[in-house]
Amino acid sequence: MPENLKPAITSLVKALKKEGKNRLATAISKNWRKTLLEYSKTINSYRPGAPMEKIFKKAIGKELLRLRYPIHKRREIIKSLEHRRILQTTPHISPAGKPRFFFINWLNSLSLGKQDFFPVAMFSGVPFSNKTRPGRLCRKEGDINLIPSNMQDELVYRNKIPEKMVTVIAGLPSKLKKFLPKAKVGESYTAWALKSSKIIEGKFLHGKPVFFDFNEVASNYLLLAIRDPKHPISKIFFSDKERKMTIRNFKEMVFFYAPVKKGKEKEYEETESFFLKDGFLESPSCKISLDPETLARELKGRLCPGLITGFFIFSFLNHFQCLGSFAQIEYLPLYRDKFAKFPFLKKYNIKKSKAGLTTGGFPFDVNLHVLDVALGEKFAPNENALFGEALLAIKDVLLHQNYSMNLVRK
Repeated sequence: MPENLKPAITSLVKALKKEGKNRLATAISKNWRKTLLEYSKTINSYRPGAPMEKIFKKAIGKELLRLRYPIHKRREIIKSLEHRRILQTTPHISPAGKPRFFFINWLNSLSLGKQDFFPVAMFSGVPFSNKTRPGRLCRKEGDINLIPSNMQDELVYRNKIPEKMVTVIAGLPSKLKKFLPKAKVGESYTAWALKSSKIIEGKFLHGKPVFFDFNEVASNYLLLAIRDPKHPISKIFFSDKERKMTIRNFKEMVFFYAPVKKGKEKEYEETESFFLKDGFLESPSCKISLDPETLARELKGRLCPGLITGFFIFSFLNHFQCLGSFAQIEYLPLYRDKFAKFPFLKKYNIKKSKAGLTTGGFPFDVNLHVLDVALGEKFAPNENALFGEALLAIKDVLLHQNYSMNLVRK
């Protein structure tokens, strides 16, 4: 054990408890002594205690079709998900992301075999200006911005490849350009970015990585669920009794995001958050009536499911162990404990839903970017390093980043 590791972890845990980050503190206390490989085995040992809904299989299948997986591969992936139900949900969609996302994916996949699928559900419900830089190729020497300034406040979800991006990529050095998929103006940005992630990052991960859009799957699912008036989704949005119950418990939670036209001539877009109200969804400048026809129409457009909506589908109705970072380990159990008390959800055994912590940084270089590794930077991670070392590598983030608002919006 590295010198002074135990006292440093003890101090970290004490400080986290003082800040009220008790679930994070508990997870660290239980696991910091494990090697990275041992911890990866721990989080990959989960197996679900409930079946996967048929409409969920259709929802994930539709997303894999969008991403052009052949039918036999789609069937293999869905079968694997049904059996293991372990999902990495930390990263935001990015063609070449930030160092912590790279470490998290590497850690999660570390104990997987060559034939195991490694599903990563990347979050697109953020604007391009988000600090995770979803519209950039991230490198240690500086990010390469692919998105024009007038699009920075636009939602990543279901956005299109702009002309600037194609021009920027064309001007990149060939050694970098060779890692990027062909980009065509007007085609799906998220499909392009997911493919880029798989090309750049996939070769450094264990198992068979599958990158897909968390929010697309949730939207596909919602469109199917609202056809059935008896489904919990329909009750939450369309039934007075269950909707009022949901509002009482989650009135400050963001249920959806959507781009809203702004300016005198409606010349630009901004992303707005939508909250659940009695009979409608409301953002600072818009209202959407809550009836099946209207909601379906909006979902077929740019209305993007938020965290609470997505995790209700993945974690609570379909019993995925959703692995997340230091904020998610706090807010997901709060969501779970509230939903578990709803009488109409009793049969789903929501109390048994399990969250998992995946966070940290490479102890030898906390600022290691996956794109730099792809371009030749040395990458020799030690799977026998302790999880505690990886946690202390991002100690300042764990202690000082104020992520309490992640309980409400992300």
